[in-house]
Amino acid sequence: MKQMKYIIILTFPILIFGQTEHLVQPNMADPLSSAPNNFHYTYTNQNITQKNKLFLFFPGTGAVPFNYREILKHAANLGYHSIGLTYPNSDAINQICLSSTDTTCHSRARLEVFDGIDRHSAINIDTNNCIETRTLKLLRYLNNTYPTENWGQYYTGNQIQWNKVIVSGHSQGGGHAGIISKIKQVERVVMFAALDWITLLNRNADWITWKGQTPDNKYYGFTHQNDEAVYFNTIQTTWANYGMNNFGNLILVDTTTIPYNNSHQLYTLLSPANDPTKFHGSPVADAYTPINSGIPVFRPVWTHMIEGNQTLSSINESYSSSTILIYPNPISSFVSLKGIEINNLDYKIYSSQGHLMLEGKLENSTIDLTYLLKGIYILQLNQENNRRTFKLMKE
Repeated sequence: MKQMKYIIILTFPILIFGQTEHLVQPNMADPLSSAPNNFHYTYTNQNITQKNKLFLFFPGTGAVPFNYREILKHAANLGYHSIGLTYPNSDAINQICLSSTDTTCHSRARLEVFDGIDRHSAINIDTNNCIETRTLKLLRYLNNTYPTENWGQYYTGNQIQWNKVIVSGHSQGGGHAGIISKIKQVERVVMFAALDWITLLNRNADWITWKGQTPDNKYYGFTHQNDEAVYFNTIQTTWANYGMNNFGNLILVDTTTIPYNNSHQLYTLLSPANDPTKFHGSPVADAYTPINSGIPVFRPVWTHMIEGNQTLSSINESYSSSTILIYPNPISSFVSLKGIEINNLDYKIYSSQGHLMLEGKLENSTIDLTYLLKGIYILQLNQENNRRTFKLMKE
């Protein structure tokens, strides 16, 4: 069968519920780029207070950013610039190194995928198609094409500002996020069902135990206990070698609420969507992550992993008297505000445990709480030096 070549070029933004989505083929951002040429997916939400940090996500083996749009859009709704990167990922690193006892096999392969410098005979990626170049060229393209969106803050000249980047990925992509964090100081490392394991030696690959550039408290992991590709006991060993044991015990998210005892080690037993055998994809892949009323069940888990333990400093403060009317309360989806004091307001929504869930600038006197689960929340309104807090109930 003759392979069809798609030459569709999208040069305009797509607006989705306040978000801006750009689909950019790698050879649009860089004519020197070759296969794979599937779209990068990028998102921003300018209606949300901007964090001025980049959420950079790497798909798993053979997958493309299209397969992970939910977490990309969620990161944008939290105020991050969000990129799902297309990069050469047809070769599974753990499969390449399956019969090897060389503890450097995985690191040499991954570093070549990252920077295109030849280190491994089974990898053939040049500097035009490596993760680092594709990310830089995409940022330049976005900054030049959409200058008001402020993509330029994430690079200077030929250097990506990695300290402003949350690296994330699923499976093979999670491993790339991990090794980048060892050679670059990044803002955070968010990994889904990811490890590098030397089967013949029953141990992790060398790089996981490197003393890297990113502090141990920046690492977060999430997996399914019944993962058919990543064994639960080996991923626990991996997380321990990252240093995650110093930041909380293993937590089952199905029976614990955000912030999950502030742990960095999270797992689930929920049945995957669509196919009950696809445990490996269920923590983050759109096709298999559990859905409730059209909303991914793991959104709070993603929030915790991306943002960590941001908390309301005065959770026990008394609720201020105010001329602002909050209605309806209880809430099903949208909460409205009415009063002479609602101009130029910033808002933050916290869980009852004080964990930051949502923030932004008040638009049209309403706040969209559709994606929040049922429960008690704290609404904090900020106007210059004036701060008010209200209790909300989501039904």
